[in-house]
Amino acid sequence: MAPGVYWFLDQDENVLYVGKAKSLRRRISSYTYLAKLPERTLQLVTTANSIKTMVLSSELEALLVEAELIRTYRPAFNILLKDDKSPIYVQVTNETYPRVNMVRKSELVSQHLKGTILGPFQSAYKLREVLQIARDIFPWCNLRGSGEVAEKPCFYYHIGLCSGACIGELNKTEYNEQINRLILFLRGKKKEVVITIEHQMKRAAEQENFEQAARLRDQFNLVTEVTQPQYHLKPDLVLSTVLTSKTNQERVLHLKRVLHTYLAISAQTSLNRIETYDVSNISGQHAAVAMVTFVNGEPAKAEYRLFNIKTLNTPNDYQMMKEALLRRQNHPEWGRPDLVVIDGGKGQLRAALSVWQWRNPVMSIVKRPDRLVIPDLATVLLDGSKTLTGLKYHLVELPASHPGLQLIQHMRDEAHRFSKKQFSRRKLKAMTE
Repeated sequence: MAPGVYWFLDQDENVLYVGKAKSLRRRISSYTYLAKLPERTLQLVTTANSIKTMVLSSELEALLVEAELIRTYRPAFNILLKDDKSPIYVQVTNETYPRVNMVRKSELVSQHLKGTILGPFQSAYKLREVLQIARDIFPWCNLRGSGEVAEKPCFYYHIGLCSGACIGELNKTEYNEQINRLILFLRGKKKEVVITIEHQMKRAAEQENFEQAARLRDQFNLVTEVTQPQYHLKPDLVLSTVLTSKTNQERVLHLKRVLHTYLAISAQTSLNRIETYDVSNISGQHAAVAMVTFVNGEPAKAEYRLFNIKTLNTPNDYQMMKEALLRRQNHPEWGRPDLVVIDGGKGQLRAALSVWQWRNPVMSIVKRPDRLVIPDLATVLLDGSKTLTGLKYHLVELPASHPGLQLIQHMRDEAHRFSKKQFSRRKLKAMTE
């Protein structure tokens, strides 16, 4: 498994997208399964004319080089394929004793922040880990800034994460040389960092400044250590095996990102209440439509509802779904959903859209394999007016481990269980009668 970065180019050699991978071979081969690619990824692959790769020595180096390439080329598809969070950057201030901060893009723009800006990084979690590693190697001080010497050292000095600039142990020249090495490191320029450290270490030894030479030697060894192939970053925080409140909130957040990608909902859109509908019948007999409600990603069983279908006794799932949804909209006192999920394919979703009048997204989940069916925003307006002629859909196939898909599957299974239970009750009642 060779870690590294890769980038797609168009016919004019413009960079379209930059990505990183723990295994370049596996990642590149995944793009060849066109039928399984999400629509926007498919658009990227079909637009690209060539792909280039850079094999690197470690996962850490790949993460840093990816951010530097995105900063340099500003690829259009990195913007299209990102999640709903604002990218995060590292700001190294241009003060006498530079400070190092994590900032969002919105802060850079609104506060007109200056200095050396590194990134963007897509994961704040990963960036915090990178900065923890970097600060162990290149300790910096976030207290002195303007150059005033403090009476007491800062907290980080006592745990070895401040170079002592706050109390004057490191002069301006030495401190800025260290910050320059830090910047090179965060830009993924390992070779330049190593060469710079070796040169400064030799100069310190020649000047018989053995204490500084020893610090530089330690930096050299640490840079080498963290960029070895066997050095791995911590895995992203995704989901634990125990279904907790925090886990459910994460699932809702991941689902929101999917909807942001395909329906362009804003980051502020609430998915507090999600309703899922499932039809259950055999040859049209004893039909029932279940409405299962999840609040904050958790089942709210007091909000479950059942619609016994009485107007039909022949198999017509589409009409049954329409009847249930029309009856549901007669009860605004139950609360309005932020999202409606239909158990079924394009036909069921189309039937639901034809009668649904409230202003919220409607989508469905289809089986074998489980995929999300999301109507194209261009043909479905969320203001009550719909054009169902020529309706197009996004067929989104997510990995089985995707938290958003797991949430939809949980809701679908719960709706299926609830509707089957009511169907069995009605059938038993009819038999006894």
